[in-house]
Amino acid sequence: MTDPKRGERPASTGPRRADAVANRAKVVAAAREAFVAAGLGVSLDEIARRAGVGAGTVHRHFRTKAELVDTVLAAAVEDLLVAANSAAASADDAGGALRDFLVRLVTEGAEVHELAARLQAGARNVEGPVAELDRAMGLLLSRARAAGAVDRDIDERDLAAIVAAAHAAYVHPAGGERAMRLVLRALD
Repeated sequence: MTDPKRGERPASTGPRRADAVANRAKVVAAAREAFVAAGLGVSLDEIARRAGVGAGTVHRHFRTKAELVDTVLAAAVEDLLVAANSAAASADDAGGALRDFLVRLVTEGAEVHELAARLQAGARNVEGPVAELDRAMGLLLSRARAAGAVDRDIDERDLAAIVAAAHAAYVHPAGGERAMRLVLRALD
């Protein structure tokens, strides 16, 4: 049932004023920090308070909390994509670039573990950035294989399994960075 106070209003989609763009960015940044600090249970009112905007501003940009969560998740994936592309383009040490990126992927993924779970729950508007991130990771892997820095038999599926195992090791109560790095040795 539609909330009579809100009605069936679409989120704003047309050209935005500079202050509206800035406010949206504030909301996304505040939401990301709030989700990391307090989990997905944080209220939209709390996110608005943290962003320094009114609750109406949040609702104008995001029809639902799920839409905001998905936007935050897409932004996090985009940040990782930029890092992966930068590592692939600038590193002389292809193996080191891959490992450094995987450490960042695992540690940042652990920070937003609950948020990242949305990937399996059908987050919207994230498929494209995730596919691009997969391609960038494939490029890092192929460069590292070509340089002889990782086992030539490791393919993208193996890499995905290694990342999942490294994440599990990192977030395990007895795990942490050392455990994650031990798992990443599977690349050798």
